[in-house]
Amino acid sequence: MKQKEITTTRVSRDADGKYRWTYVLNMYRNPAILVVVLKIIGGLFSIPLIIDLIRTAVKGDWANAWGDRIWDSSLKIWLIVFAVFIAISLLSYLIVAWMYGGKYIVRFTMDEKTLVHETEPAQARKARKLGMATVIVGAAARRPTTMGAGMLAAARTTSTSTLASVRRIIPRRRYNLIKVNQLLERNQVYVPDEDYDFVLSFLREHCPGAKKD
Repeated sequence: MKQKEITTTRVSRDADGKYRWTYVLNMYRNPAILVVVLKIIGGLFSIPLIIDLIRTAVKGDWANAWGDRIWDSSLKIWLIVFAVFIAISLLSYLIVAWMYGGKYIVRFTMDEKTLVHETEPAQARKARKLGMATVIVGAAARRPTTMGAGMLAAARTTSTSTLASVRRIIPRRRYNLIKVNQLLERNQVYVPDEDYDFVLSFLREHCPGAKKD
């Protein structure tokens, strides 16, 4: 039986007073998710890179550190490893996008207190299977970080924002994206063009403690 095609729906208010909509993200044309992945990789590598650069510099003057000495240090290795990880991340993203049929389908539920981001059930099942496969690979390779990433992927199919606790709202209209950030929670809210201004205004109104970009 052919699976029903899921399309983006407009924001609508149901009988229970909650706003609901579905967004279908084209993973090849909209780089919003890829940007998040690359930022995480960049953040993980920036700290050791900076430490290594400082350690190299204190051994001599800054001019020499930025010249020939920098390539004699382990910094060169860090840069190579960083480039490899970027390449692996890009390849992994393309593989996941292919597994999802090029579409990330997410359902949102919003009211005056919370905003819930839920991966479409069929894709959530794929994410859990992919995550558990990553856990097994990590265990076989004795890599705790890989196992941890897999467990996170298997469990993380829903994200809930408590609007009263939101600290920052970041609109990215070109990506149909509104970032809703709490201290330990980052929510990616995708909205169709026709309802973007409404959802953005609603969030700004109901997140009194948020810094608004």
